[in-house]
Amino acid sequence: MVPPKVLGAGLALTLLGVAACGEDPQLGLDDKEVCLTRRDGVRYCIELFEASRADANSQSAGVDDTTAPRSLSGRMPWTGLTWAAARAACELKGKRLCDFDEWIDACDGEVGDGGLTYTYGDTRDESNATCNTGSGAAEPTGSREACESPTTTMDQSGNVWEWSGNTMGAASARGGGFRSTQTHQCASTLMDISPTTESPEVGFRCCRDT
Repeated sequence: MVPPKVLGAGLALTLLGVAACGEDPQLGLDDKEVCLTRRDGVRYCIELFEASRADANSQSAGVDDTTAPRSLSGRMPWTGLTWAAARAACELKGKRLCDFDEWIDACDGEVGDGGLTYTYGDTRDESNATCNTGSGAAEPTGSREACESPTTTMDQSGNVWEWSGNTMGAASARGGGFRSTQTHQCASTLMDISPTTESPEVGFRCCRDT
């Protein structure tokens, strides 16, 4: 385990390779997550990468909807599922979706108000080269090394929108997707989307309590 360091307003960070999430039988790799401090002082962990199916790879998003999702680099993200299906997928490995504040704080690197506007800084990258924004398709997780937040999460700006919230009333898709040029801020929310929507532009990542 890497010793914690201080980020932003006391945002302690510990990188973990979590064996409890289960090993990939083919790759022998542990899921990747980072553990942070929530606004109420409670610790939580958020996965570094957008969720992917267990049988996904860099070319295919896979088809296995019954096995727990993975948090690994170089895999096409799991999209096209409703908010409830995303929540259920996280529950397959004893996790949950990230709550609103958890998701934003991990993205902007600050507990509470403040922090970066985008996962990569305060100035929008008009070239769309830093993160997968303004393009025509999702990319494998972690493809753009510069699309890293201060807390080391990847792809929270762009690539695919991410379901968050653990009640129907809190359900929202956050962070922008591959077509987003303007709306991929940490605070961006996909407007006018129903929790029952299944979209190739919307995926998820999982969180857990410590």
